[in-house]
Amino acid sequence: MIINIDREPKYSLYYIGAIILKILKKHKCVSIEELYNYVKNEIDKNLHIDFIYYSLDWLYILSLIKLDENRVILC
Repeated sequence: MIINIDREPKYSLYYIGAIILKILKKHKCVSIEELYNYVKNEIDKNLHIDFIYYSLDWLYILSLIKLDENRVILC
Protein backbone atom coordinates (compact mmCIF):
# COMPACT_ATOMS: atom_id res chain seq x y z
CA MET A 1 0.00 0.00 0.00
CA ILE A 2 1.24 3.49 -0.81
CA ILE A 3 -0.32 5.19 2.23
CA ASN A 4 1.82 5.44 5.34
CA ILE A 5 0.05 6.79 8.45
CA ASP A 6 3.33 7.26 10.36
CA ARG A 7 4.69 9.86 7.95
CA GLU A 8 3.63 13.44 7.33
CA PRO A 9 1.07 13.78 4.50
CA LYS A 10 3.41 16.03 2.53
CA TYR A 11 5.68 13.00 2.04
CA SER A 12 2.94 10.77 0.61
CA LEU A 13 3.43 9.54 -2.93
CA TYR A 14 -0.05 10.81 -3.82
CA TYR A 15 0.82 14.35 -2.77
CA ILE A 16 4.26 14.34 -4.39
CA GLY A 17 2.74 12.83 -7.54
CA ALA A 18 0.19 15.65 -7.65
CA ILE A 19 2.96 18.23 -7.29
CA ILE A 20 4.92 16.56 -10.11
CA LEU A 21 1.84 16.59 -12.38
CA LYS A 22 1.25 20.27 -11.58
CA ILE A 23 4.84 21.10 -12.50
CA LEU A 24 4.64 19.09 -15.71
CA LYS A 25 1.38 20.80 -16.72
CA LYS A 26 3.22 24.09 -16.47
CA HIS A 27 6.53 23.06 -18.11
CA LYS A 28 5.49 19.98 -20.21
CA CYS A 29 8.99 18.50 -20.13
CA VAL A 30 11.71 18.84 -17.46
CA SER A 31 14.85 17.02 -16.45
CA ILE A 32 14.79 14.91 -13.31
CA GLU A 33 17.19 17.31 -11.58
CA GLU A 34 14.98 20.31 -12.38
CA LEU A 35 11.90 18.41 -11.25
CA TYR A 36 13.60 17.47 -8.00
CA ASN A 37 14.47 21.12 -7.34
CA TYR A 38 10.93 22.30 -8.13
CA VAL A 39 9.40 19.69 -5.80
CA LYS A 40 11.93 20.41 -3.03
CA ASN A 41 11.11 24.12 -3.22
CA GLU A 42 7.40 23.43 -3.01
CA ILE A 43 7.35 20.71 -0.32
CA ASP A 44 10.47 20.63 1.82
CA LYS A 45 14.15 21.47 1.35
CA ASN A 46 15.08 18.18 3.08
CA LEU A 47 13.04 15.96 0.72
CA HIS A 48 15.03 12.87 -0.22
CA ILE A 49 15.37 11.98 -3.92
CA ASP A 50 13.91 8.52 -3.24
CA PHE A 51 10.46 10.09 -2.77
CA ILE A 52 10.73 11.59 -6.25
CA TYR A 53 11.79 8.27 -7.77
CA TYR A 54 8.94 6.38 -6.08
CA SER A 55 6.45 9.00 -7.23
CA LEU A 56 7.81 8.90 -10.77
CA ASP A 57 7.53 5.09 -10.77
CA TRP A 58 3.92 5.34 -9.64
CA LEU A 59 3.05 7.97 -12.27
CA TYR A 60 4.80 5.92 -14.98
CA ILE A 61 2.84 2.78 -14.05
CA LEU A 62 -0.36 4.84 -14.33
CA SER A 63 0.79 6.03 -17.81
CA LEU A 64 0.62 9.68 -16.75
CA ILE A 65 4.26 10.40 -17.59
CA LYS A 66 6.93 9.01 -19.86
CA LEU A 67 10.68 9.18 -19.58
CA ASP A 68 12.99 10.14 -22.44
CA GLU A 69 16.60 9.70 -21.32
CA ASN A 70 16.90 12.26 -18.49
CA ARG A 71 13.62 14.11 -19.22
CA VAL A 72 10.19 13.59 -17.71
CA ILE A 73 7.32 14.25 -20.11
CA LEU A 74 3.61 14.60 -19.35
CA CYS A 75 1.48 12.16 -21.38
